[in-house]
Amino acid sequence: MPAGRLAPYITEEEYLEGEALAAGRHEYYDGRVWAMAGATDGHELVSGNVFGLLWQHLRGKGCRVFKSAMKVRFVREEKLMYYYPDVIVACDPTDNHRLYHERPKLLVEVMSEDWKKDWVEKALTYRHIATLEEYVIVDPNPDAPAVYVARPGESWDTPEVVTGRDAEFTLRSVGLTIRVAELFAV
Repeated sequence: MPAGRLAPYITEEEYLEGEALAAGRHEYYDGRVWAMAGATDGHELVSGNVFGLLWQHLRGKGCRVFKSAMKVRFVREEKLMYYYPDVIVACDPTDNHRLYHERPKLLVEVMSEDWKKDWVEKALTYRHIATLEEYVIVDPNPDAPAVYVARPGESWDTPEVVTGRDAEFTLRSVGLTIRVAELFAV
């Protein structure tokens, strides 16, 4: 199914079974499934670098880092959702389902062509995850790099904005400071 096209209603079980067999990835919102668009070279470079930096920093510290193939499951107002963030950091040892996580500490999205989904739909959903300490959105444009860091209670509506390759930002949730240029390293 082309990205964004509405599918018929399916159950959570049907969704999870279908995802196990599907060639592509799909997100789930209250019984409806949307195919995800493919990623660009820049998107994959940035998300891979974020994953690598977090994995190296958190190795042996009890947190697990996942890149793009792991889902986040969330129920809000009796609506069930599954999303595929670009990077997930999960530190709760009881949050150990093999197909998804429900209690992430940190979520990172690298903006895609459908940037409104990251800025509106996902941001509105993620802000209700009780364990989430930071939601980060990265603009993968190497000519105008920007990182937006939102934290519950302090900057969900007005995230910290970091621009320029020489700038740094700190992920307080995991105690890691990253120089923006590191996100674009080849």
